[in-house]
Amino acid sequence: MATTRIAVVCDIHHGQDTATKRGSMALPLLERFVAETNAGSFDAVIDLGDRISDEDPERDRLLQSDVAMCFGRLAVAHHHLSGNHDVACLTLADNEAIFDLPSDSRSLIIGDIRCVFWQPDVRLTRARGLHLADGDLARLEALLAEDERPTLLLSHVPLSGHAQTGNYYFEANPGHATYAEVAEIRKAIADAPCPIVALAGHVHWNTLTTVDGTPHVTLQSLTETFISGQPAESFGVLEVEADQLRWVVQGREPLSLTLPWRRAKPRWRPPLPTFAA
Repeated sequence: MATTRIAVVCDIHHGQDTATKRGSMALPLLERFVAETNAGSFDAVIDLGDRISDEDPERDRLLQSDVAMCFGRLAVAHHHLSGNHDVACLTLADNEAIFDLPSDSRSLIIGDIRCVFWQPDVRLTRARGLHLADGDLARLEALLAEDERPTLLLSHVPLSGHAQTGNYYFEANPGHATYAEVAEIRKAIADAPCPIVALAGHVHWNTLTTVDGTPHVTLQSLTETFISGQPAESFGVLEVEADQLRWVVQGREPLSLTLPWRRAKPRWRPPLPTFAA
């Protein structure tokens, strides 16, 4: 098996500066990411969504077009998911038209890696939180059931339900960090025939959480400042070779992980019930 290398970026947030996101630096940082990727040896680039910080439909179209032009300079194929900010004022179809690329749920092979891109409903409001739409869970189950080969599961929103203690955005708002239906999502992943490594953005920090034997990884935002006070400048490099996956995050908050790229589905014992008093 040859080594497959994928560069990953997320939560670019091109647009206005906020208290924690340096949106005015998004394009220069993205241009540097594109240049470094073109200078390396990669099979593809994956964008996990939230390319902009939404304002209004007209402005968002311009911001998305800026980002699309930047991605268009890549020398390798690029694949996209849309995040909650991408669809706050635009539709998924709008985003697909601007990039002239799909952003729906789908599976494809990149190098030697089977990738499942899951695009459930990502609309998020303070009152509503995050909820799946009709058919979203069934689509995930169907995509995962198609193949028993090891699978990289990609989504904007994390699917582990991991703790948000210390997170600037989500410690007090954990219902905005994952889906209300996270238990059903985790069951779909556990019941799938394929071994899975899940990768997401949205929560603006680097994490690793293992649920039912499945590693769930999140990537820090390109422009987030809440940890270091400066834009994180984060992007990930994923390498899969034989039975091993290597994940390295570049930028101000570096991280390096080595995980098994399993050929068979791990099965964990169900947790013990509540201990009697």
